[in-house]
Amino acid sequence: ITLLRDAPALGFYFGTYEYAREKLHPGCRESCQENMSTMFIAGGLAGMASWLFNYPTDVIKTRLQAQTSSSMKYKGVLDCTLKIVKEEGSIVLWRGLGATLVRAFVMNSAIFPVYQVALRCLANN
Repeated sequence: ITLLRDAPALGFYFGTYEYAREKLHPGCRESCQENMSTMFIAGGLAGMASWLFNYPTDVIKTRLQAQTSSSMKYKGVLDCTLKIVKEEGSIVLWRGLGATLVRAFVMNSAIFPVYQVALRCLANN
């Protein structure tokens, strides 16, 4: 389930970052001269897009991983999904998304600028 969550999420994450940074600062992918605000905004949007796309999968993953060997409620991914939706409704798959999106923007808006600055420092030394 972690692979089912992370593989598409990372595709959305890096794809959104590259798309947003090019839209915010055309030509920056070739020149590598985008400004910090471009990296901040593109990184924040990338984090939000990744979570927005993948949030229900994370809820299912968390439920499966929270089980203990003495209290196995779910038999697998499909069983977990069906039971969650049947018992609590499909809206539960989106509970907490707002806070996650805010956190994702803040956290991911810092990741890419730090990474890009570190790369530039290493390249210059």
